[in-house]
Amino acid sequence: MQLTEMELLNIGEQLRSEALAISKCMSFAQQSTDPKLQQMYAKIAERHRGHYETLLRNMQNFAPQRQF
Repeated sequence: MQLTEMELLNIGEQLRSEALAISKCMSFAQQSTDPKLQQMYAKIAERHRGHYETLLRNMQNFAPQRQF
């Protein structure tokens, strides 16, 4: 199955959004002094990391010659 250029661009944008969410959540976890908030933010960051890895893996399957 081939993805269109627009689909690839949209998924690339989603990858950037997930990367930003990971970065923000990790930053919030580091800045927080409440251990429960630190744990919550770290857990959310890991969820976004899973989304990012899934998107990246699928992109590599559909467009192995492209860099993301």
